[in-house]
Amino acid sequence: MTFYGFNIPKAKKALPKWQALLRALLVLLIVAVGIDYVTLPAYNLHDTAFIMLVVFYLFIFSMVYFVFSYQIDFVVKLCIGLGFALIAFTLIFSLLSSEMLNAGRYRDQIQITSSSEFDDQFDAIALNKIPLVDQNTAQQLGDKQIGRVQGLGSQFDINNEYILINQKDMVYRVSALEYQDSIKWFQNREKGIPGYVRVNVTDASDVKLIVLDEGIKYAPSAFLSEDLMRHVRFKYRTDIFDATSFEIDDEGNPYYVISIIEPEIGWFGGWDTNAVITVDAVSGDMNRYAIDEMPAWVDRAQSARIAWYQIDNWGYYVNGWINTLIGQKDMIQTTDGFNYVSIEGQTHIFSGLTSVGADRSIVGFALINLRTKEATYIQVGGADEVSAMNSATGQVQHLNYESTFPVLLNVDGFPTYFMALKDYEGLVKLYAMVSVQDYALVGVGASVEEARLTYLKQLKDGGQIVDLPIDSVSLTGLVLDVKEVILDGTSVYYMMIDGQNALFIVSSKTNVEASLTKVGDNVSLMYQKRSEMVYDVQAFDNLNLDY
Repeated sequence: MTFYGFNIPKAKKALPKWQALLRALLVLLIVAVGIDYVTLPAYNLHDTAFIMLVVFYLFIFSMVYFVFSYQIDFVVKLCIGLGFALIAFTLIFSLLSSEMLNAGRYRDQIQITSSSEFDDQFDAIALNKIPLVDQNTAQQLGDKQIGRVQGLGSQFDINNEYILINQKDMVYRVSALEYQDSIKWFQNREKGIPGYVRVNVTDASDVKLIVLDEGIKYAPSAFLSEDLMRHVRFKYRTDIFDATSFEIDDEGNPYYVISIIEPEIGWFGGWDTNAVITVDAVSGDMNRYAIDEMPAWVDRAQSARIAWYQIDNWGYYVNGWINTLIGQKDMIQTTDGFNYVSIEGQTHIFSGLTSVGADRSIVGFALINLRTKEATYIQVGGADEVSAMNSATGQVQHLNYESTFPVLLNVDGFPTYFMALKDYEGLVKLYAMVSVQDYALVGVGASVEEARLTYLKQLKDGGQIVDLPIDSVSLTGLVLDVKEVILDGTSVYYMMIDGQNALFIVSSKTNVEASLTKVGDNVSLMYQKRSEMVYDVQAFDNLNLDY
């Protein structure tokens, strides 16, 4: 057929309706299987992403059906109508689930116990239990471990998360090795990932590459059926997954813990963790547990992201939703950062709380147990974390050190920020303790012990200490026994003195003569009590030596 000299192709003949339906279904099946395998959606109508995927499938089916049938009939109209109905459903029920209409329910979603007594939540921590290793330091230590094994660094990387966990009264940061790319996975998939790195947060020298008898097969960096989320999704099709964390049980076996969330407010709002899935990273065995039925070794059931969202809602909606726009009376919010601390063998996340629109100060702390979601509001006024970091670096500003994000501690009954000060290479050079209530009171030292002594002196000079026995005492006596240990890279000497029922701790930084002292020497020292049986020596002199 020609039209003004142009050849016009004949239109293809429309297929019968049943053939058009079959071909459209076949195309949709191929598309859906591919999308499902790649994106791993949850088959759950509480998930807006899944609803939009269904809408997409309806539109694809109607379009392909039209291409084969050349008809806009009931099938096309039905698919398009259902698609727009699902979109309208999502918009309407999202509004009905919003904070604007449910401010009170969002505020009450997390149950918070208020406490004005700091000691009620934080026991005074022993010096050998203070967490010295932050996430960045753990990364540096882990990289050194993997670099020591020939050929390992060319095949595997270390995940940089370094999750804080508790294991048999010890606190570690652990992180699994992972495949560098798909080729490395294909080359090593028979044996799997060889192990994980474990870093003792109280002792930077206790870093180990744990090599497993049988390698990790299921991991986020694996591919095809060994990809962790694909492996889990094909068994749990309707659950909506949130946070995933790498943990180890009490025997050191590697697991991945996946939080399962569901809405508690309306159809799409108030997401909260209601269960967890544990995955044996070696065998791939999976178990689903309710929160109150989890194994004791699970440290992180709750999503930190959701926990902080709920804390912010608790602070925002104290006087309803309108108040967040006009007036903002009595509103508080979390500060810019957060950190983790281990309390009574369980991992907690904490952050300062500050008034909305206020300067860099806090009205207290929010403390959340990541296993049980028990939350506490500790009412302690003072400086926020960034102010404390600036105050610590200001003490040594000529050295241009940078501060780690603080850890909240109870030091002799006082709420205290503890942080490490690092040089430009990321190496820890000093430690600092800063008073939460008065960030001008700062103690800095080359060891935790030295920083604490300096800090306590600052507290006394600042008038915060009244009855604490930190006044120095002098004595002279014979050394009955002396032992050397290494703490934070510094030689520390434990001495027993004739006539004294206590241990005297002398740092090599206090006096060079401490390293030359032996049993029978006559010494003079000035000390402060750490406890009834342990004294910290501030000044030391071996009377048998003259250096």
